[in-house]
Amino acid sequence: MKYVLFIATDPAGEPADESPEAWVEKWNGRGVRVEGMPLKPVAETRTVRARGDQVLVTDGPFAETTEWIAGYDLVEAADLDEAIEVAASHPMATAGRIEIRPVEPVDLGPGTGNVPHEGDAPASRFLGILRTDPGAPPFTPDPAAVAAWVRDGLASGRYLGGEHLSPVRDATLVRRRGGELLITDGAYTDVPEWVSGIVFVDGTWQEAVDYLARCPMTRSGAAELREFWRDFS
Repeated sequence: MKYVLFIATDPAGEPADESPEAWVEKWNGRGVRVEGMPLKPVAETRTVRARGDQVLVTDGPFAETTEWIAGYDLVEAADLDEAIEVAASHPMATAGRIEIRPVEPVDLGPGTGNVPHEGDAPASRFLGILRTDPGAPPFTPDPAAVAAWVRDGLASGRYLGGEHLSPVRDATLVRRRGGELLITDGAYTDVPEWVSGIVFVDGTWQEAVDYLARCPMTRSGAAELREFWRDFS
């Protein structure tokens, strides 16, 4: 089963001198880790919402919290126990916190699959983090409209793939503090705006914003647009 690990910061985290590269090599070697990438600081975030005929674009993350997503990893684990083992061995389980979310497959029909790629670097510039918004007017995205948005994105090169996640009630939070492993239910931060999915978006900032603004889910929620960190020099 696929799980997305959200690697999140935590002001209460502890110093960790473990090597992220060694963690990647270990789980890649076991065929568990599929891909993953770090994200640029949250200060470089844009948040996109569509309300009525207006598109609202603001700087910064959607939820005002001190914890924010610093990266993601996609793993193919036998079950939640193995996903927890993977997360618990990550250096950020000590320095930050890791939210485990099961992937909930959604079939939108022919011509809506992810663009194939191998390993890390999902070939896109941005990660769109789709969130709920309790304050948004009621709106139920039409699956046909979502499928049309995906096909348009594939044709234009804006959309390269994505994952729909199980509800936040299925989230598991993994931390290590004082050498003790802490496993609790819940998301990486206690806010009503929880992550519902991720999409890989390519193009310039404006092209990515314009594409996300047409996403049906931004009418009932919001999309954080985060740039992947590629320059490790």
